[in-house]
Amino acid sequence: MSNKSLIAAFVALSSAFSVAPVFAQSSVAGIDSEHSTARLYLASSNAPANNVNVGVARASGVVKLTAGDSATPDFDFTIYPADRKSPAVGSDAKKKPNYTVISFKTGRVVPLSADTFRVTGKLTTSYVEREATYDPTEGYSGPTYGPSVTVSKTEEATFQFRRAHSVGASGVSEWIASATIGGEDFPELLTAVSSTDWPVFVADERCTMPSNAGQEDYAGSTCTGERVDVAARKDLSCDTPSMVGEDFSGEVCTQIAPTVIAPVAGQTYSAKRRRTNEQPGQLIANEVQIQLDLLTTGSDSAVSVASGQ
Repeated sequence: MSNKSLIAAFVALSSAFSVAPVFAQSSVAGIDSEHSTARLYLASSNAPANNVNVGVARASGVVKLTAGDSATPDFDFTIYPADRKSPAVGSDAKKKPNYTVISFKTGRVVPLSADTFRVTGKLTTSYVEREATYDPTEGYSGPTYGPSVTVSKTEEATFQFRRAHSVGASGVSEWIASATIGGEDFPELLTAVSSTDWPVFVADERCTMPSNAGQEDYAGSTCTGERVDVAARKDLSCDTPSMVGEDFSGEVCTQIAPTVIAPVAGQTYSAKRRRTNEQPGQLIANEVQIQLDLLTTGSDSAVSVASGQ
């Protein structure tokens, strides 16, 4: 083959490589809903440390991480009541009053260090509420619920994520994150978090039917698991009495700081309104604090992402 033919072949081969897409490997890890928690706090901007952990919710979703030196993670997660194995949607959600689902989808990511990222995205809360009618007569057996009303709202929110550690070669990681959202910026979130009766979170819950099922002494299935309780309140001081006798019934707890209460729906969250409405021994909650502990289940799949086209 002549030199001219070799040069032509080399140019053709180079052109083929130059137009071919460049593929970067990325991994998608699932968030383990059996062990991933979202702690929801009510607090006041006047004293953010005086927060109250009103519930521990379940979290599920995915974390996507593109390989490379400039890799940044994308988070897509949902927070929902801990007595559910997955977030209810549609008619299933409307069966329960005061049902709340909070979801987040990454918009932009700013690396702060090798394992810490400031993540801004869309936070959506969907709150299902059913108006209750009370008739306290002799035959009263509880409230009667009317048609459900779903309130859904999306606002921008920023979380700070930190990769706590990775476990083994499987790629299992723990991500710790937190965010504070003001009531002025997202009143629907404040109303939803404060109004929902968050059930107890039980990790690795397993229920078995006893052998006496169907008999008169049957008391239901037997369940085991690890209970995840809300954080202890910071406005209570508990002490053991100096004299402990036969009638000892436990520690004696007293309140040592103002109670944090949530404002009613539609209340203004301005600083002036807070100063004039506050009563002795009360702090009006005007922000929601979310603390996440997300455990990933490792790489569910490897995705080839084309670029350079």
